Amino acid sequence: MYRYRHGAFGLVSDLALPDLVSDAVVPANPADFDAGAVRLRLRPVPQTLSDPDKTGLLWQVAGDEVLFSLGEAGRYLVRGGQSIEVAPGPDHDSHPDRLLNWLYGSVFAAVLLQRGLMPLHVASLRTAAGLLAITGPSGAGKSTMAGALLSRGHALLADDLLQIDDVAGLMRPESGTAVTGWPGVPRLRLSDEAIAAFGLGHGNWVPVEGRNKSGALLPLGGEGRPDRAPGPLAALVELAAASDAEAPARLERLTGLDAIRAIHGALYRPGLSQALLGVVGLRAFTFNLAARLPVWRLTRPLGFGRIDAGINALAPLLGRQG
Repeated sequence: MYRYRHGAFGLVSDLALPDLVSDAVVPANPADFDAGAVRLRLRPVPQTLSDPDKTGLLWQVAGDEVLFSLGEAGRYLVRGGQSIEVAPGPDHDSHPDRLLNWLYGSVFAAVLLQRGLMPLHVASLRTAAGLLAITGPSGAGKSTMAGALLSRGHALLADDLLQIDDVAGLMRPESGTAVTGWPGVPRLRLSDEAIAAFGLGHGNWVPVEGRNKSGALLPLGGEGRPDRAPGPLAALVELAAASDAEAPARLERLTGLDAIRAIHGALYRPGLSQALLGVVGLRAFTFNLAARLPVWRLTRPLGFGRIDAGINALAPLLGRQG
């Protein structure tokens, strides 16, 4: 068995997960660690759930069970935020990253939702001003901006999924609890061009598939300055491309419906979140987070040659380090 600490929860796994951080290999008291940890087992998983309550394109929900059927990547069954059963796909030995990508993303998102945490689909870094979460549609440049900030000394928390603590508290408008973010999988996926542009070629890059990006940085053992500690979320930044390539970068504060839309756009698999939290619960979370967390939009010209313009516009949110 392998033991890991992943953000706000522990994980005891039959499967080696090299991207996660080992909890000092063997915790001081393994029995106590195991009692509160999520258990991942390799075993047969059903094709479908009997009489599912809700369904999506790749998932089904029935009671406290969530089933993911992901073709060649395999099938995953999450139960009550306590266990994950994994049936690897037929080509797992030749393409192990397919299983891990879904595990680290959608499957962990279901675990988090069932354990009272919210997954956000953001790139996140620790700055001198606090945790910064960067959102935007696919192709908006979240990973690219994270790589640029990483090369400037900011610590990477996650490139894909950030854990938000105390979802129940954030559903209550009278709650004054701070918004706490927990780190996700400490790896960053970038294109070869971005790796070269940001001077990150010294990192331990491993080729992976998909999205025209050829590398996944695994910043463990000192590579890439990994950061595993939780902290207060200081701001959410929505990325937008400037219509004019020569236009200056602009940072503007979003309020009201614009802030709510930005937060909704940052949800990880919003359909699954709604299925597990309910329409009212998800709406309450989104509205209250928008009221509590500063939300900004960064509009900037695209291209590696203009990345400094975006970073300079972000300076008020980065603190002294930026």
